[in-house]
Amino acid sequence: MSKAVSYYDWELSLKNKSESDISLKKEQINSLGISDFSFKDFMKKWKESNLT
Repeated sequence: MSKAVSYYDWELSLKNKSESDISLKKEQINSLGISDFSFKDFMKKWKESNLT
């Protein structure tokens, strides 16, 4: 027979899931060591200043 999960343990398991969801939302770092958004923003600004 399995042990009943206490309310406290149940609540902690919910918090752990929400923290892992938050970590998924963090910017992912590419091989250059910066986020993809930062790289795209840099390239857009570079193109505007150097190619026009």
